[in-house]
Amino acid sequence: MDLPYYEVEFAEDGRLIGDTGIAAAVAAGGVDDVFIMAHGWNTSTDSARDLYHQMFGLLGDVLSRHAPDRAARTAVAGVLWPSLLFPDDDPAAPPAQVAAASSGQALADALKPAFPAHKDELTELGRLLDGKGGPDQLADFHQLARKLVTTPSLDAGEDSGEAAAQELPTGVVLNYYSGWPAPDGNAAHGFHNPLDGLWEGAREVLRTLSYYEMKNRAGVVGRAGLGPFVSGLAGPAGPPRVHLLGHSFGARLVSFTLSGLADGLVGPASPVKSLVLIQGAFSHFAFTQALPFDRSRAGALSGYRDRVDGPLLATFAGRDRAVCWWYPLASMLRRQDANSQADLLHRWGAMGGDGYQVDDAVTVSLGAEGCGYPFAPGVFYRLDANSVIQAIQSPFSGAHCDIVHPEVAWAATVAAGLTGA
Repeated sequence: MDLPYYEVEFAEDGRLIGDTGIAAAVAAGGVDDVFIMAHGWNTSTDSARDLYHQMFGLLGDVLSRHAPDRAARTAVAGVLWPSLLFPDDDPAAPPAQVAAASSGQALADALKPAFPAHKDELTELGRLLDGKGGPDQLADFHQLARKLVTTPSLDAGEDSGEAAAQELPTGVVLNYYSGWPAPDGNAAHGFHNPLDGLWEGAREVLRTLSYYEMKNRAGVVGRAGLGPFVSGLAGPAGPPRVHLLGHSFGARLVSFTLSGLADGLVGPASPVKSLVLIQGAFSHFAFTQALPFDRSRAGALSGYRDRVDGPLLATFAGRDRAVCWWYPLASMLRRQDANSQADLLHRWGAMGGDGYQVDDAVTVSLGAEGCGYPFAPGVFYRLDANSVIQAIQSPFSGAHCDIVHPEVAWAATVAAGLTGA
C-alpha cells in the first residue's frame, strides 16, 4: 500500500527550505499518524529518496496487512538535509568507480556540493592530495581540512572524538591516521615510502572531518529545523501522532529533534509517540544521565526522554563496520577518559554498535513481522538486529545500509502503537 508521501528540506543551519505538503495535509484533516524519516550520509538526493520509498513502502505494506483502517489515515515524510557520502564509501559503487573516485581531485569535486562555501579550499586539498608533497604540504593540507568543520557539535563531551583530528598538531594526527588498517580490516597499509603512508593518513583525516561536519549538521538540523517543524504540525483535532525514524547520522538528527520541540511538549502533550534509531552513527551515551567515565556529566540528550510519549528503540548489529569499527577508530585519537583499548572502544562507541547505554535499557531481538514486543512508553529498547542487518555491502560500511527489511518496518509500526496489539 502506498502511503501519502511528502518531503521536508532543511539547510545546514536548520532553515526550512521546502515542504511539499505534509503541513497542509495535516491541517486539512484526515491524517492521524505521520512517520518522519531522516537519512544519514548519502551520495545524492535521489539515493535518499530511494531509501524513503523502500522503507515507507514496507511500512505501507505492513499497515495494509495488519491495520488497514489506521493506514488510511497515515502519511509519511522524508527529510532532506545536506549530508554527503565520502565517495570512496559508497556501497552501491562498483570497484572500478571507487578506484576512479579515489584521486584527490575526484574526492574534492564530490565533496563540493556539501561544502559550497569551501570550494576553493577543496580544490587545493585535492591538488595537495594528488601531489603527495613533503611535510610543508602535509601541514597545509591539515590546516585546510580543519576549515571544513564549521557547525557546532551540540554534544556534551560524549560525542566529539573526531574533533581531535581538527584540534591536535598535524604530526600527531597524521601519524595516528596513517597507521590505520586497510578498509577491509585484513592488513595495515604497507608503504615503502613513509610519505605515502602519511598521505593515506591525510585522506583519512579528510574523511573524518567531512563526516564530523555532517554529524554536527544532523544535530543542528534536528534541533533548529525539524523540532520546530514538528511542533507546528496541527490539524482540526490537534497535532498528529508523530513517529520519528532515522538512519545513521539521521538517527542523530531525529534524536536532537526532541531538544527542538516547543516548551511544554512533554509526556502526553508531546506529538512524538515513538522514536526508532536505525544503526545510529552517534554516541551510545547521548541519552545517558551519568556518563560512566565521568558520573558528574550527562549525555547531551539525557533530559529529553520525556519528549517521546512512547517507546524509544535503537537497532544494533555487529556486521555494521561503519559504526562498530570506523566510528570508534575515528575518535580514539582523543584518548581522554579511557585507560585501555577496550575502554576506548566503549568510550567512543556508536548507537548502532550496541544500542542505548542507559542503566534501564531493555534488550530484545528484532523479530519477524507479526511477533510480539513488550514496548512501553518511556522505555529505551536495544533491538538486537544481528540476524537481520548483516549483508556486507562495502569494505568500509559493512552492513551499515542493510536496513530495508520488513522486520524493521514491523518494529516501527508496533512502537507507533499501530500494530501488534
